[in-house]
Amino acid sequence: MTNQTSLRPNATLRGGTYRIDRVLGQGGFGITYLATDLSLDKPVAIKEFFPKDYCDRDATTSHVTLGTQTTTEFVKRLKAKFLKEAKNIARFDHPNIIKIHAAFEENNTAYYVMDFIKGESLSERVKHQGVLPRTMALDLVTKIGTALDYIHSFSMNHLDVKPANIMVRESDNRPILIDFGLSKQYDSSGHQTSTTPVGISHGYAPMEQYNDGGVNEFSPTTDEYSLAATLYYLLSGITPPQATKLVEDDLIFPDSIPTDLITPISKAMSSARKDRYPTVNQFIAALNPKSEETSISAPTPKPAPKPEPKPQPKPTPTPEPESEPESSSRKWWIVGGAVALLAIVLMVWQPWQPEQKPAGAIPEDTTKTETKAKSVTSMFYHSANGDCSYTGEVDDKNLPNGKGVAMWNTGSGLKYDGEWVHGVMEGEAKYYLRNGDTFAGTYKGNEFHEGVYTLKSTGEYFKGTYKESKPAKGAWYDKAGTLIETL
Repeated sequence: MTNQTSLRPNATLRGGTYRIDRVLGQGGFGITYLATDLSLDKPVAIKEFFPKDYCDRDATTSHVTLGTQTTTEFVKRLKAKFLKEAKNIARFDHPNIIKIHAAFEENNTAYYVMDFIKGESLSERVKHQGVLPRTMALDLVTKIGTALDYIHSFSMNHLDVKPANIMVRESDNRPILIDFGLSKQYDSSGHQTSTTPVGISHGYAPMEQYNDGGVNEFSPTTDEYSLAATLYYLLSGITPPQATKLVEDDLIFPDSIPTDLITPISKAMSSARKDRYPTVNQFIAALNPKSEETSISAPTPKPAPKPEPKPQPKPTPTPEPESEPESSSRKWWIVGGAVALLAIVLMVWQPWQPEQKPAGAIPEDTTKTETKAKSVTSMFYHSANGDCSYTGEVDDKNLPNGKGVAMWNTGSGLKYDGEWVHGVMEGEAKYYLRNGDTFAGTYKGNEFHEGVYTLKSTGEYFKGTYKESKPAKGAWYDKAGTLIETL
């Protein structure tokens, strides 16, 4: 970068709060800098709005001239979108999405401040290490898939998912989705809320991004295509052909891509959106067949046996009470009286002693104070059922403890709402499976313990106890409550 286009090293922003260190990268609409937050003495990344085809910068004052007389309105719209982008990302709270901390205007342009991710992008990793092992590639893509599923819940498309826009943090190997510069927000009807230009990353952008108005309507499958193309690159080291060439030609899969992944990648990279998986989550499930939805199967109803007539009981004669001989009765009265007299004597003469406590016993604390439980919101947690987002009470080690809700984006589980004991699902809870089945009852050691499991497909349910989360002892009923089978 030249000093005429980017800020000089040691330039400061926001009244000396941030110091520019160097340029990290530049695209068509902005420049990203490594900077230092001088108030906290920590590195941050700062993105500057700078559409290079329309802007000039005064090398002395850093002041930016936005557009010519004929393009001023267009550039103003781009700047407004840039600031809106910052606000949209700032509301996200997901472990695999870049976090934004501040946005402001200066030098006649706009900036936003975000986390600095020390690490490398996936494109850099493949260039340095070669193709990634299957397990690593699927883990990275699955985590980014959860991030995309999350932003789709806000009716937003990223529209620029590619290896260069996924950073892998050095400290914990966590993939972080960055650069929302091409993202689009959609309203409740699925219509775009801005009409800014659509960018294209060849090889990763689907066919609709090449068509005029192709992404005016919200569709999760657009980002799904890009995520599948990213997986193709991670496993092959080859950038996929651009979408315009795949309309007529089939996608060729090199030998390094496992054969069982060819079908899900091909489907997700279909030219027509209707031929892809409806959601990113379904694409991820297809990549991880062991995590596909499972449910407990109800037994086949058996015809109820005809009731046998109950035999009528025969009347039995009432026996005459036997009279005890007088001498025997008198003997028992004498024995009973002697025992009672002895008990009275013992009570009277038994020396009274106060209650003795064992030596060294700690006296009861009558001044116990309740400690307020610590709570978190949307905390990333690696549970027994996989990575999830947890909201609720935690212990001093930040493990779920008390009441809380876990949400999963992959696997059979969708939501657990109930009690936890130091990171273990244990106690009263409700559990919702992705296929619509539900469990309500008690958990023990992360598994169903006792309660009711209901099948969404038929309404049949099992009520009883469980072993390894499978029905053990109890009964199956149909949706009307009629007994089907007893275990």
